[in-house]
Parts: sequence; C-alpha cells; structure tokens
Amino acid sequence: MCWWQLPRAAVIRDTLYLDGGYIGYLPGFADGSSGAPEQPQDEEFLYSINFTQPFRTSQNASDIFRRVDKTAGAANNLAPNYIDGAMFANDNEFYLYGGLLRDTDSLRPPPATSVLGYERYQYGPERASWDPGFYNGELPEGVSRYITAGAAVNIPSENLGFYFSGMKRKDGGDIRTSGRQQYNATAVSDSLIAIDMATMREENWSNDTLPDDIPGRANGELVWIPSSDRGLLVAIGGVINPEWAYRLPSEALTSKSEDESPGFMKTVSVYDIRSKKWYKQETSGDTPPQLTRFCSVVATAEDSSSHNIYIYGGYDGLDELNPPSDDVYILSLPSFTWVKAKEGTKEHGRREHRCTRVYPDQMLVVGGQALQLDDFTCLDGGLIQIFNLNTLEWQEEYDPSVWEEYKVPDVVTAKIGGNAEGGATSLEPSSWDDDALGPLFTRKYTKTITNHYPYASVSASPTDIANPTRISTAIPVPSSRSSVPSWVAPVLGTVLGLVFVCTLLSCFVLWRRRKYLRRFPDASEAGSSSFNRHRVMTWVQGTPPTKAPTVTSDDQPASESANTAVASQSTEEPKLTEVQELPAPLIHEMPDTSTVTELPPESMHGFAPIAAVHASKQRSRKPSTSPHASPDRGIPRPESPTTDYVPGHTRNVSSLDTNDVPGSPTSNVTADIEEEHEDDDSDDSTMAGSEVDAAEGQSVLSPVSPEDGIHSFAALSPPGHGGAENRTTGAADGRTRRQSSFGELLD
Repeated sequence: MCWWQLPRAAVIRDTLYLDGGYIGYLPGFADGSSGAPEQPQDEEFLYSINFTQPFRTSQNASDIFRRVDKTAGAANNLAPNYIDGAMFANDNEFYLYGGLLRDTDSLRPPPATSVLGYERYQYGPERASWDPGFYNGELPEGVSRYITAGAAVNIPSENLGFYFSGMKRKDGGDIRTSGRQQYNATAVSDSLIAIDMATMREENWSNDTLPDDIPGRANGELVWIPSSDRGLLVAIGGVINPEWAYRLPSEALTSKSEDESPGFMKTVSVYDIRSKKWYKQETSGDTPPQLTRFCSVVATAEDSSSHNIYIYGGYDGLDELNPPSDDVYILSLPSFTWVKAKEGTKEHGRREHRCTRVYPDQMLVVGGQALQLDDFTCLDGGLIQIFNLNTLEWQEEYDPSVWEEYKVPDVVTAKIGGNAEGGATSLEPSSWDDDALGPLFTRKYTKTITNHYPYASVSASPTDIANPTRISTAIPVPSSRSSVPSWVAPVLGTVLGLVFVCTLLSCFVLWRRRKYLRRFPDASEAGSSSFNRHRVMTWVQGTPPTKAPTVTSDDQPASESANTAVASQSTEEPKLTEVQELPAPLIHEMPDTSTVTELPPESMHGFAPIAAVHASKQRSRKPSTSPHASPDRGIPRPESPTTDYVPGHTRNVSSLDTNDVPGSPTSNVTADIEEEHEDDDSDDSTMAGSEVDAAEGQSVLSPVSPEDGIHSFAALSPPGHGGAENRTTGAADGRTRRQSSFGELLD
C-alpha cells in the first residue's frame, strides 16, 4: 500500500477497523523493482489491525492488514465505498455513517436513511441465536447520511458517538466526490449528530443544531475529555470553504477562509454532554496555523491534573499543492495551553490520515496522503507510523509486549508545571470566556473506563502473511455466553432437510396413487388385488382359443397314440404363472412360437380329422373374429416361418401326431371328427373336388402318393356314398394329384 486517503476508523477492544477512502498500491516485481502506483476501488472490503500482532513500519502494510468482506461476495449498493465519514463504535459494535460516494451512474446510491452496522460482540439482553456480522440499520427522521467532512469521536464508556458539523449540499440532497457540480457538498453543516448505543440494535440517533456562536467547519477534530459527569467534547481546527469542495474556488472564498479558519485553533469549542451546553474558550501558547484533515488523540496524566490533546499532520485547506504538516502539537487542558511537541520534515508530512492510541504511550498513525509532487506519491516511511507520546519520537516497530504508562512530556510540564506523573500547577487559563466552564474540569469523571491492554503478543503466522484476506482471522467467534450449543444448527438443518425430502416423496406417491385410481376407478383399495389378477387373465386370454400347446416328436414317445395328444389338448389347462402388471391397459396377443411339425413319411401314414383341415383353410382366408383377439388390429400378426400354404397340406394342426403308425385304432379319431364338425360354421366342405357329407361324419383323409416329395390328403367316401374314383387335389403351385378311391385303398 502506497497511500490511503480519508478512511473512517474506530477501535473495538483490541482491533482497529478502517473502511472506505482512496487506497493506492505500488505493484512490486520479483526483481525488486516496482511499477506505477494504482488506485483500485476496494468497495467490498473492511480492513483491520489487531493490536496483538507485532510489525515494523517498513513492513509491507498489506501483510499487516486483514480484510473482511462487507458484501459476502455479492455486489450491492448497501455497502459501497465511501470517502470520509464516520465510524461510530463502542466496545462491541460500530456503525458506518456519512461520507461521499463516487460520482457515477453505474451504481444506485443507498437511501438517505440507510446505515450499515457491524456487531462483533453480543451485549445487552441475551440472544438465543446470534453471530457476528453486518446488518442494515435505519436512520430516524431528521438524520440523514448526506453529510461529510465532519469531526467524529467515540466514547465507549458512555456508549455514545458524536459527529460535529461538516459539509453538505444546500438542499440537503445526495452528495458525491468532485464531478458534477450539482452533487458537490458546498454548504457548512450546523448540526451535532449523536448516536446512543447503550442497547444492542436499539440505537438512538439525534440531531441538535449548533448555537450561532459555535461556527461550523470542515474536517476539524473532536475529542472527548474524561471530566465532569459524562465528559466534555472539545472541537479543534477545521476550515471553512475548503478547496476540495469547489472546482475553482474564488478568491473571495479563499480570503474568507484565511480570515476565519485560523480562529478555530485559537478559540476552541467545548460541549458538556450532560447539560448539552456549548462553551468557547480562547487558548494560548504555540498555536498551530489553520489546519484541516489532521488527526488527534488524548492522553490524561496519572492524577488527571491535565488532559493533553495531541494533533498531527494536516494542511491549510486552501490549496491542495500546499505541503502537509509533519508537526506534532499538544493542547493541554484545563490550562488551554498549546505546545509544539515536535517539528517534522516536509517529506514526512501527511494529511487525510487517522490516529488512535493503541497503548497509553503510543499513537498509531494509519494512512494519509503525502505532498502531491505528482499524481502518485507514496508516503514517506510507510503507510503505518508509531509515535511515542512520552518521548515524542517516531518508532520503527510496534511490539505489544513493550509499552509504558503515560508520562507527561517535559515540554508540557515546562508550561503547566508538575512532573511526568502529573501534579500540574496551571489548572486554568489566564481567564475563562465563560465562568461556568471552569467547574466542569474540577469535577472528576467517576465511571469506569475499560482498558483492553496489555495485549498478548501473537506473532503472525506465515499463513496470515501469505493470506491476509482470511475472513476467519478478522471475524471473531460468537460470545461464549450463548446458551445454544454450536452443533444444534447443523443437526437441526439436517433433520429438517430429511423431513422435507420425505414429505415430498410422500406427496409424490399419493399423487401417483390418485392418478392411478382416476384412470382405473374399479381398482379400489379392497379390490386392487383381484383387479390385478383380472388384468393378468385378460392378457392371457388375449391369445386365440384355438392355440394349444405344441407337441413335437422330441417331446413325446412314438408309442403314444393320437388320442392321447387330442385328449391332452382338450382337457389340460395351462398353468398360469404370476405375470408382472402391464403399464397400460392395452393387451397384445402373443406371437405364435410353436414349432412347425412336418408330416411323417409314407410308411407311417396316420389319420386326422378333415374338419381340422377345413378349419385351417378357413383361418387362412378370413381374419380372426375371436373375442379374445388383440384390440390392436392394425398390427399384422407374425407369420409362421413355413413355406407357402398348400391346400391339403396343413402343418399347424397340433392334433396330428407324426408318430402315429398305420393300423392304429380309429374310433377316437371318428369321434373327434364329429366334434370338429359341430364346431365348424360351414355346412358343407369341399376339398380337392370331393363332396363331403358332414352329417355322416365318415369322411377321413387318406394319404396320397406324393409327387415331387409333396404330401397331400384326399377326402375318401365310404361305400354307398358315390364317391368318384379319379379325384384330384389342387396344390399351391397348381400341380394336381391323383386320388385313390376307397376301394383301392382297401386293396
């Protein structure tokens, strides 16, 4: 880091927090050289320095600071980067207030009543669930964030913060950095903003108007003196008509500032917090010139006989090219005497920085801007400096284990008397501007002021230096007073997550069940089982009733007769197996997977009912009209992988046993013929030019000597039926066969 202009800062116990402002970086290279300084916009980060960490002022400040993400990685307009403003804090939390936004239309500014708070420690009423972090507050009516360049002070023992005067827009509207003139803060504020943080998250804001004899100003300093009932506020320095508020300040404005601004150092304003009354008091001694944008701290003698206000740096506010001051001045109260404690150098001077008293004898200086010899000038000696309040010298390192109680410097005791431990003899100025002010300094402050030092020395680990942006090192753990164990949150989250998932699954199952019942109304809770059985049987019965189990020569011995096959076909019911429920109500007929049985050779002629042949012919000519046929009639039925159909050559009659031999009993066959004739819808059947008398039921098929290896059957009429002797049967290829008569067969 090269410079840091106008950050807002505050201390919470053992940590200094800084936010906003302009930060300049000097990029370094591996060979030790550096590039041109850069000034990015670190809008999302809050920086901190923990007082337990030792460091050297020559050390890279980036290794000393730790960063906290204000936006949790998400861009928003609630925590943008402000220039200047205040950070009100007690020992537990702080609020970011006021300041200037960049003049841009790419970001919508927060509302006038918006304020961002950060809770580091819990206090006040116990909260069952609490974690440190940021939250958005709301300003009451009459208090606006549209103010900048005021003087801020924090009083942890009183849980109070104050913002004195500053600059605003004439109409009280939005203010921004120098750019468009309508957003310039050119009017002096005549207000004293106060915040009471006694109760966590119930802060009280107020806006009191300054009396006419207490002039407002820009970038003065406001300090708290531990005297009287609730303490006293002292306003020092500042200027009117600062050059940064105008693009081209006129000579009249500059001349007026030169006439009035030095008076803010010669005559200081004092405010009694308890009575809310203002006083003015003239000072004496080595009065500093007019100054603005400097810093200050207060050190009280051990016996409280003197309260010494240290101020450092700043510039006159008339011209930005004027060199900043490097001098240290001390205003000792209640004598109101100025002492020039240390004269600095032009090169080491700075302005727009912040100061805090880290130990009773040490003042920490952070940030600032050096003499503007060009657009990018780094601060001499480093971004962080340590000034010893006892020796009045600059230190090169900070060690939390090395410190002393405050001792009044000799240059001060030379003016007010006494010694290092106190004992001042000059307890009032040469004359009081208001006699009521004197007794306020004689009344001691009785409330306890909590000191958080000494700090345990903790060396920075290599991880901290290599990764200074770790949020975990900057955000503290929640207070140990919390009654809720740390494991409750993750366990509760897991249980609630499981309950949520189970609820979703249950809803899905119920929805599916309701959808199913709407689709099948008969499938009630009580009849769901029988309904499923009905669906299975419907699927099974979709197969044509004429289909029967196929018996092959490999499955049955040759000695069994044809009637055995026929009987098994008509009497044996197929065993049903459990079939998985179909996903849709459509039932499809299963394809014919039976094995086609070839006819036996000539030497093993058997007999079969001619009605079966006739039925086969009818099926080959007509589509199936079975009530159990598949409802999907548009789908063609699978064809048998046999050859083309030949009349009289039926291969799909399962009752024809290829293992039957000539000479087998035919009585059962005749009975089967009669049964088949009863089932047939046709009254008369003609096959191969022969007329069959169905009523007699005596026609049988006789094998005909094959020609070209093709078997066929002819209808033979018994004697007395007038059957022709020379009959022919038509084959599929147009060939004819000679048919033997019944007599010839007997011969």
